[in-house]
Amino acid sequence: MKKLLCLLCLILIPQTCQAKMDVLTIDAERNAIKHNNLGVVYMQDRYYAPAIKEFQLAVLLNPDSQASAVYYANLANCYMKIGYPALAQDTLQRAVKLNPMNLTYYEDLAVVYKRLGILPQKLKYYQKDSSKNPLSLIMVGMILMEQGKTQQGLAKLQEFADTEPDLIITSGVNSYVNKRSKEKF
Repeated sequence: MKKLLCLLCLILIPQTCQAKMDVLTIDAERNAIKHNNLGVVYMQDRYYAPAIKEFQLAVLLNPDSQASAVYYANLANCYMKIGYPALAQDTLQRAVKLNPMNLTYYEDLAVVYKRLGILPQKLKYYQKDSSKNPLSLIMVGMILMEQGKTQQGLAKLQEFADTEPDLIITSGVNSYVNKRSKEKF
């Protein structure tokens, strides 16, 4: 009887421990989403310091996925609201790198460059880079728009749309150009 009891213990104890281990498994990606969502709530309520902490936690838990581009963009938005465009620049550049098909990130980055007073330098950089990276044309267009050179900016954005018609971001660029073309300058 003792042998049978020992045998059952040897079989059942590891299974019970494994079941408890499964419950204790941490899902970093899921936790990152929760922290991001909590950060959004804080930001909507204008509690920027805790919102920043939540977005930072989301980024730490999931730093290199396409989904984390949203966390970086939210963090940059908070930094801009509290007057730290230099911090916003880094986080938005990471967002663009992780998800280069989101037009809003380019728009926001151009605003950050304007607030930092570095539009001319960045314009030169992206113009030079556009021969290697067609997405740089979007940044050129957005920078020109922020400089008040609306016609030139729209022309660069249209040039991008004409040369890269099959990219996901192109429909957003076309919509942006159409919308801004209808506005009075």
